[in-house]
Amino acid sequence: MKASELYLLGKHLMELASRGMRDDSDPEVPEIYLVLISVLVEAPGISISELTARTGFAQSHVSAAVAHLREQGAVHTRPDPADRRRTLVTPVDGLVAAVTQRQQRDAEQVLAAALAEFDPDRDSVADRAARLAQAADELYRLLTARALGVNGDAALMPLHSLAEKATGKPEK
Repeated sequence: MKASELYLLGKHLMELASRGMRDDSDPEVPEIYLVLISVLVEAPGISISELTARTGFAQSHVSAAVAHLREQGAVHTRPDPADRRRTLVTPVDGLVAAVTQRQQRDAEQVLAAALAEFDPDRDSVADRAARLAQAADELYRLLTARALGVNGDAALMPLHSLAEKATGKPEK
């Protein structure tokens, strides 16, 4: 695979993930809000810099999006007690309940739905989707560990453990 194909694959995967995190009844919102909310639901109380590392968006975009979400009442922010220069972000309880089910859909199901468009063999699609989801999960964990500056075998480490290792603080 060439780097240009890897780039295009990333764009295709982003589109699949975006479709997988939405329902037909959802209002259209910028992708950054969906991604930030998804990360915050999984790891509440993380800093703007960690949100930036996990999502790959520019810190200025993350800060602006968090400010907008705070104004809309979707998240709370507070200074980090350990370093008052850092801002910690937590989704409101109602938001967690509303988005957890949709935005945490299994990637294997999203991939299987996309693959089924091209292959009528359900067993073949299910097997291929499982393999691709497992490879994507490993790649995601390795790249997230790299972005957070965590050493070690992050491929098998749960995401909350990556945050603990990066910050030195257990998740709450």
